[in-house]
This record gives sequence, structure tokens and C-alpha cells, in this order.
Amino acid sequence: MFHVKQMCVADFPFATKIANTMNWNMATEDFEFMTLLEPEGCFVVFQGTERLGIATSISFGNVGWFGNLIVKEKCRNKGAGSLLVSHAIDYLQGKGVKTIGLYAYPNLINFYGSLGFKQDEDFSILHAEDLASLRDATLPKVKAPQIQKIEEFDSQCFGGNRKKLLESIILEKGNLSYYESEGAEVVGYVAATVYETMAWLGPLICKSNNVDVAVSLIKTVLAKLTGLGVYVVLPKKETALANVFSSIGFKEEFSTVRMFLGEAVAKNCIYLAESLERG
Repeated sequence: MFHVKQMCVADFPFATKIANTMNWNMATEDFEFMTLLEPEGCFVVFQGTERLGIATSISFGNVGWFGNLIVKEKCRNKGAGSLLVSHAIDYLQGKGVKTIGLYAYPNLINFYGSLGFKQDEDFSILHAEDLASLRDATLPKVKAPQIQKIEEFDSQCFGGNRKKLLESIILEKGNLSYYESEGAEVVGYVAATVYETMAWLGPLICKSNNVDVAVSLIKTVLAKLTGLGVYVVLPKKETALANVFSSIGFKEEFSTVRMFLGEAVAKNCIYLAESLERG
């Protein structure tokens, strides 16, 4: 009989090991970060005392996100994965979440569809290895006085309150964040999480008609990431941005499908995901 427990520190080595059987290149710090953001939203499925799989989720007010899901190969198609997803859905809805999003690998679309999720948009995961030097741009950095306006702008576009996530990225030393405004109004922002040898570009939010703003923000942050491997999660419909990334040397590594349980969000904006795990 499978049963689910809340993930704890003792589970981090197992979570890291099983995640990396999928070549996700994760570390215990990733699960520390997830449980810091959402202490009760990460789970382990057991059979007796044996750990069989993991799932992560996070709540953003009206919107929640379902992230990592993996179970041992011997337990697949036996209900362990479905139990983890259902447990996370119950948890998020218990927090008041109205819409739950996730990024599904193509081979899992039917699995998530059977649990009520509906397909929304196709996304590309792009990667540039050893990013070439770009001309530095002059957009301003996000500093403490701008954070509240950034959070309000993000909430209007994304549909949920990502304050805890945005502040954990923007206020972390070594990460990057820039914005553009018209008068006192924020019209776009971008952030990047920077590691020793690589970086994740995102989130980025702009109003839907501001492609030029999005391009300026992207080039501004990429100019600071020379020599790193950089990843980005890009909607395939954003062909203008795809062309910009291609011209800089980015290539598609794989694709995913964004799916929602409930009303779709982040519809009327230019949007780059913060990560596959957190939307």
C-alpha cells in the first residue's frame, strides 16, 4: 500500500538521487529551496518504509504550481505517481488555490490529462553553452524601492502572488534583475538565478504588446552572463524572442506543454518561466 508523507531534510538525499536518474542535474540545495518556499508542499511516497518517489508544489495565492514528479521505475503505472499528484492537488486547493499549472513532458500529457489538467501552450527549453559576450545595455537594476511595484505588476500579469519567490531571487546576492518603466509604471522586468557555471533566465514579464521591452530586458541580463551556460523556458508562440535567442546561440534541448487544472493564467503578457518547477 502506498502512502504519502511531507518531505523532510532526511529525504533530501533520496530526492536528489532519484531526480538525477532523469538527468535533472539537481542538488540537495534545490530541495532545501523548495521546502523553504513551501514547507508543506513537497512530498515523498512510500511503500512501508521504502521511499519510492517525490513530488513538489508551491502556492501563489490563487495560483499553484506542480513541479517535480518522479517515482522509481518499478513502481510506475501502479498508482504511486497519481497518488502524489492527487495529494499535491488536495494540498494546494486546501491553501485556497483556484488554478494549478504544470509543465508536462509530451509523454506525460495523457497522464496529467487523466487527472483533469488541460493543455495550454507549448514551451521550448533553450540552452546556450558558454554564452558569448554581448554589448552591455543600460536598463536599471531592481532595487528594494522597486520590489513592491515589480510584485504588483507580476501579480497582475501572472494571476497569482509570487512575492515569496520573486524576493528569494531578486534579493539573493549574485542573482540579476532589471526592469523597464514608463513614468512611474513598470512595463516589464526580468530576473536570472546565477550559479557557479550556469544560470536560469526567468521570470520575465512584459505586457503583451511590448516585444521591444522584452528584447531589451533579455539582452541586458544576458550581457552579464558571459561564459556561463544559460537556460530559458520560452513559449513557442514567441517567435520574435525565439529568433533573438537563436541569434545569440541558444538551441532547443527539449519541449514541454503547459497544462492547467482550472482557468489558464499568464495569458495576456510576454512570459518566460522562472523554472519548470515553479512556473
